[in-house]
Amino acid sequence: MRRLLLPLLASLALIVAIAPAALAAPAAPVDYVALGDSYAAGVGARPDGGSGDCRRSDRSYPARWAAAHDPATFVSVACSGATTAEVLFKQVRTVSRNTDLVTITVGGNDIGFGPVLGICSTAQRDEDCERAVRDGERLIRYALPSGVVPIIAGVRLQASPTVRVVVTGYPRLFEPGPDCATPLAPNAARRAALNRAADTLNATLRDAAGRWRAQFVDVTPAFAGHGVCSGDPWINPPTNPPGPGSYHPTSVGYARGYLPALDAALDRA
Repeated sequence: MRRLLLPLLASLALIVAIAPAALAAPAAPVDYVALGDSYAAGVGARPDGGSGDCRRSDRSYPARWAAAHDPATFVSVACSGATTAEVLFKQVRTVSRNTDLVTITVGGNDIGFGPVLGICSTAQRDEDCERAVRDGERLIRYALPSGVVPIIAGVRLQASPTVRVVVTGYPRLFEPGPDCATPLAPNAARRAALNRAADTLNATLRDAAGRWRAQFVDVTPAFAGHGVCSGDPWINPPTNPPGPGSYHPTSVGYARGYLPALDAALDRA
């Protein structure tokens, strides 16, 4: 990774220096490529059945944006379980010199968010959940940037000089508060710790995007009032046995959470 990172960063610095218009709004119709993990694929919103283990859905936020805006071309290579390394080495190659809009949702799998959720859902002691969350937060702060930055750099090296790169964040999974009627949800202390980890993840993604002239889209405000434990959740609840869509946005979550947040970001110059 280090051998790849250094030349990518050097090239990216040159691109940033000579292409100040890179964040300008793309002219319609755009050539759009969506990269990322299960949150970009749409695992919790009825997978299409044709993308195998990637579990992409036509109700995901990339597919919904494409349906609403009729881009010149659209391809999503987002895949359930993808890490930053997999996005870099398997997905970024889809970007071409014609690509002028790229969205990226990645990071949760690098920090083991699934296993952390498992510990916080089953551990006998709250301390075990807190320890797992803190371990994940250390990975977020000190390891994740070195995975996200090469993706942004790789996109810029392969795409149009005026490509718009958008990094989307993750929602808080749980509605804050002491009460929760959702079966199998962790207790209040564990829910608070997991929400804190989501905030840490978003802060790191925002910083990495900002450093390399990508735009960060925070979906936390859009999902406020609609986490697990709310009266109108836009996040799928936990199941027993755990299903691939658990703790992922529903179709409504993409339509009313991610899509408006992305639209608002792209409307900004």
